Amino acid sequence: MLEDTGPPDTDTDTDRSWRAAFDLLHPGVIFGGPMSDETTQSRTEVPVPYGTMAPRPPAEGELDLDALVPGHGPIELDIGFGRGMSVVRRAAKAPDARILGIEIKAKLAFRLSERVMRLGLSDRVLVWACDARETLARSGPAGCVSRAFVHFPDPWWKKRHTKRRVLGDDFLSSLARLMAPGAELFVQTDVEDRHALYVSFVEAHPDFELVDAHLDHNPFGSVSNREARAEEDGLPIHRLLARRR
Repeated sequence: MLEDTGPPDTDTDTDRSWRAAFDLLHPGVIFGGPMSDETTQSRTEVPVPYGTMAPRPPAEGELDLDALVPGHGPIELDIGFGRGMSVVRRAAKAPDARILGIEIKAKLAFRLSERVMRLGLSDRVLVWACDARETLARSGPAGCVSRAFVHFPDPWWKKRHTKRRVLGDDFLSSLARLMAPGAELFVQTDVEDRHALYVSFVEAHPDFELVDAHLDHNPFGSVSNREARAEEDGLPIHRLLARRR
């Protein structure tokens, strides 16, 4: 049975092993973090290089998801997985599915990729640290995705950050091209105004049919860390389900 070891919010065994090797090669150098006065006098602080350690898609060219995502089952996208619980939970719930997890924060993507290896899921789960908008725009083949999850997108509030919004018409068009007819799109947020905006985007897009604008639960088992925390705190979660026409 696949064991969910909990959110990767502490150092993993791989983190510690990597640091031990680094200490041997670079004595007197310490990773970023709190240090005592004595330590700062004798050692130099170096941040953990998650930006270079995190797995990423090829930097240029078209991306063949059917070839790049390991395994042979239907492909599902988990976009904005955060600390990664949604990917692990969904992998347990859907053992025949292949999952591509996309997260823009390199540290979170690195930690989930190590966790995926530790749980023996590398034969059907792939993790990338990247901007989902850019990556999916150059991905293919058409119709290769059976389901897409978008978790709590767009954590920016100021008007000038509108251009950073993930879920918009261009993003939906990229998803529509990748999704097979009948494939499902599941979006959830804890911001009511954002939910209303996402519903309007889906309703206006010719390639999607809005199935339910007010789901009261997550029917897929892809529970994210933020979702679990919101439910624990009694906060409302706004969910929508759409289908590719």
